[in-house]
Amino acid sequence: MGSKQPRPAGIDRRQFITGASAVAALVVTGCSGDDGGGGAGSAGTGSSTTASASNQTSTTLHSAKLAADPFTLGVASGDPLPDSVILWTRLAPDALAVDGRGGMPADAESVDVVWEVAADDRFTQIVTSGVFTAEARHGHSVHVDASGLKPGTDHHYRFRVGEWQSPVGRARTLPDGSAERLRLAVANCQMLETGAYAAYRHMAGQDLDLVLHLGDYIYEYPGVPGARPSLPETMVVSLADYRLRYASYHLDPDLQAAHARFPFVVTWDDHEVANNYMGDSVPGTGGSPQEQLDRKAAAYQAWWENLPVRIDPPEGPALAVHRSFTVGDLARLHVLDERQHSEVPPCRPDPESTIDFGDCEAREGEDRTRLGADQEAWLEGSLAEGGVTWNLVGNPVVLAGVDSGAADGDAAYYLEVWDGFPQARNRLTEQLAGSSNPVVLTGDYHQGMVLDVHRTPFDMSSEVVAPEFMAPPISSVLFGQDVSPRTPHLREQLNSHGYLSVEVTPDRLTASFQVVADVADAASAVTTASTWTVDAGDPVTRRA
Repeated sequence: MGSKQPRPAGIDRRQFITGASAVAALVVTGCSGDDGGGGAGSAGTGSSTTASASNQTSTTLHSAKLAADPFTLGVASGDPLPDSVILWTRLAPDALAVDGRGGMPADAESVDVVWEVAADDRFTQIVTSGVFTAEARHGHSVHVDASGLKPGTDHHYRFRVGEWQSPVGRARTLPDGSAERLRLAVANCQMLETGAYAAYRHMAGQDLDLVLHLGDYIYEYPGVPGARPSLPETMVVSLADYRLRYASYHLDPDLQAAHARFPFVVTWDDHEVANNYMGDSVPGTGGSPQEQLDRKAAAYQAWWENLPVRIDPPEGPALAVHRSFTVGDLARLHVLDERQHSEVPPCRPDPESTIDFGDCEAREGEDRTRLGADQEAWLEGSLAEGGVTWNLVGNPVVLAGVDSGAADGDAAYYLEVWDGFPQARNRLTEQLAGSSNPVVLTGDYHQGMVLDVHRTPFDMSSEVVAPEFMAPPISSVLFGQDVSPRTPHLREQLNSHGYLSVEVTPDRLTASFQVVADVADAASAVTTASTWTVDAGDPVTRRA
């Protein structure tokens, strides 16, 4: 969400252990003279960008002389399936090098990275391994699709480049068949300068199957001097800028710890590109439409480079990020993209404006798409697929509706959320109404909330289609306005930082708000502020 203003009214580094056969296989046979034409993730073939364990060799061909540890940004896993998971790192011996290359040598166009997955954290039981070629054109990022894994099982992984060994990460695959439980955390809105990551520190100590991140992973504003500065100090516009901003965030030890412990499933909101960007409109960029597209393309590439996603790299300003994850017969998680395919909100005074607040006739009078026709059709099919008890919807911006107008005044909405797209919202609500036990998981608003999604928004006499749980922000500035006077379907509002924890069983979904006492303190206490339950077959939430 944009710059809303309230209106009145360590993992320990472990020694890399290999058996005799692995040592023989990992001989460096030469230095790279590659011009970067092969696909990142190729093992000498240039045919794949997200490398699969089944199509890689175990011999390194492209080496680099690195003067420092290249694993400063940590390790991560993501987009788990029952038999595979994406393993990620990005080589950056000097993570904050101003050119965005992470301190990688100018002649290191291709660097081979050894990876291993084991059943134990001492790596005495290797499950699968290989070599991934990290390329300069993709920021020397690594996206390994480690396949052939056992469902519903913890696996341990690590990387090596030459003498340098990465921290050890843990990745859990999704269960298959009859699943009895799913535990996840929901995170969003983590501006580095405005708070520490105590929420991630607390999260890393929990027993979770995955973390769902609903966007605003970074913020594009000029870096703010202080205890937690981010680079560059200017507005983020170019690919080098975006790479440097992600590096600033990834250096945080608590964020690294959460990434190393749990698989993340991520989507984006607006600040991964620019405040209140929608479709091809990128306010604040200035210049020509092509310059806006160039900025969008740079942002998309940096997002892909810096996160563990099961997605091929973007080609220009387009990247399909909507996808779903099936957890046995228990649940399906549908992850939405609500920015890339959207039309511009109504009532925007001019193309460069980021002020999307208020109301006007065009809001109800014009049918604007939010998801785009292709994503709408995909979601309809995904929700109709069946075979699960619960349908969880990863929905970056609030769906149920929030009226932020003064109690005795006119309606006023933040129009870049679903309130600005009432016809598209109606289509989505009807899709949810036809699915099994839909639950909407939301971020963006810099508050924690529990809302009822009514078939007719704001009409308390209409059917409740689904509950909506809004995760509080990790660290971004809170929007403290009480919206209850004009939002009758609001069940609870929490003016706190933190995250949402969700436990799903065949009979019940339980959502708990984990709140941070002092966002400025990385060691702050984190406590459960409230807990709500939803029974299968009944969309009305109840306070536990």
